[in-house]
Amino acid sequence: MHSFKSTIAAGVALILSAGLAHAEDTIRLGMTPEPYMPFTQVNAAGEWEGLEADLSRAVCAKLTAKCDIKQMAWDGLIPSLNEKKVDFIIGAFSITDDRRKVVDFSTPYYTEGTSFVGAKSDSAKITTVDAPDGSGKIIDPSIVSGKIIGVQTSSVQAAYVAKYLKGAEAKSYDTADNSVADLIAGRVDYVLIPDLYIQTFLKSDAGADYEVKLTVPKNTTLGEGVAYAIRKGDADTLTKIDTALAELDKDGTTQKLVDKWIFNKK
Repeated sequence: MHSFKSTIAAGVALILSAGLAHAEDTIRLGMTPEPYMPFTQVNAAGEWEGLEADLSRAVCAKLTAKCDIKQMAWDGLIPSLNEKKVDFIIGAFSITDDRRKVVDFSTPYYTEGTSFVGAKSDSAKITTVDAPDGSGKIIDPSIVSGKIIGVQTSSVQAAYVAKYLKGAEAKSYDTADNSVADLIAGRVDYVLIPDLYIQTFLKSDAGADYEVKLTVPKNTTLGEGVAYAIRKGDADTLTKIDTALAELDKDGTTQKLVDKWIFNKK
């Protein structure tokens, strides 16, 4: 398997040889090496892998410009975008109204759900009630009042707890891995977390004593799909990314990658 950078370099060389780009035309992509499968991680060989890694390879190959990959922590992606250190970012960003205030989003490439996870030994029955804002069903806040819920910092799950579960204590973590580690250690009662990520944990030996207490009903606070984020008002970059995504959707590449990484059809 080629590394992410070498694959992009090969793609860029092909583009250059076709005379479609100039060396000075560069678009900067911000990504995080923090493990967050099946979306992305850097494996033991130092190679990027996962849905977003492969998708970004394909997007970069479609662009008539060189892709320059900038590695940074997940919570630094949006600040770096708005400080013009990068031109677009990827990191399993769910499209939400709050995020739309600070960034623009590409067309979504995947829609994921959210799971409420706790220990199998916890006998509390997690149910739903009508949301006070009329947005549908939400976790019954009375059931989790006084509980500690682990969430990733700046995530849609963190926003959900802050908005709907005010009686619970939200404990924020820089990575999803760390929230799960504290669930195992007993420092949080539950984690509210993307379903694809947590399924990997639940299938592992470490996850044998934990389960999904509730598949959280879809809600606008939890997002409208996962997409690239582009600096607000940067219509040129947004058009380039959306055009590339449209081509990848049309030729079946995106669906093949989703099948491979999400549904294990390898």
